[in-house]
Amino acid sequence: MEFELKTSQLLEELKRALPDIQSQRPVHEIALTRVGVSKFRYPVLLRRNGENLQVFVTIEASVNLPPEQRGAHMSRFAEEIIRAFEFPLEASSFEELAERLAQELLDAHNYAQYCTVTLETESHLEGHPFKLFASYDTATKQRFLGVEVYGALACPCAMAMTGSVTHNQRGALRIELQTNGYSITPEELVSIAEAAFSTPVRLLLKRPQEKEIVEAMHKNPKFVEDVVRDCVMALKERYKGVWAKVRCDSFESIHPYDVFAEWEGVL
Repeated sequence: MEFELKTSQLLEELKRALPDIQSQRPVHEIALTRVGVSKFRYPVLLRRNGENLQVFVTIEASVNLPPEQRGAHMSRFAEEIIRAFEFPLEASSFEELAERLAQELLDAHNYAQYCTVTLETESHLEGHPFKLFASYDTATKQRFLGVEVYGALACPCAMAMTGSVTHNQRGALRIELQTNGYSITPEELVSIAEAAFSTPVRLLLKRPQEKEIVEAMHKNPKFVEDVVRDCVMALKERYKGVWAKVRCDSFESIHPYDVFAEWEGVL
């Protein structure tokens, strides 16, 4: 106990002795919109609906920097993230975690006026993986929830030209919603996203399931634009009045580039 106390006192004395370069005035006194950490991967134990879920979360967190502050104290981001996720966290939503972390990081940087946090992880629904992300901005007090889901597309143009055959490709559909005041689950968004494709994709396909997928894809050919529009219409039916962004990227099989379509607005 005595050793720990002396060590703590030594560390405090060392902090006082070291210069705080970050707090100096910069050469050019220009306010910066965001300063922080990105691609910060950390293991997190989440408790949801009475179950524990161990996931790796990728974190991007930032604060604004006033013109008179030369630099942000970057170590405080790591300190607060580790402290926040030290014990199993129970939250009603992924966005709630982003909000709690943003508030704690803002408190740790007393020179900042606002903080933005984005969390991203990978989850699965009935064995099918999807990306899950959430963000919170203390300036706007806006919560955002999103998913990214893979599916397959069959080209209707090629099918019309050939009469029966077409090229097909895998696509990624990303849905982002502003969730303040709304109870929206990732599972609902995944279901909507999968239904928007020509057909969903699956981790494991034996020959009978592969036959079903290919036949279903060719019975329901879609452009990337069709996928986005179908997704927006399904979202409008469930979440009317909610701000949303929908983007689909198609990884083209007959071109050396990809194509995409995007919609943004109030449902």
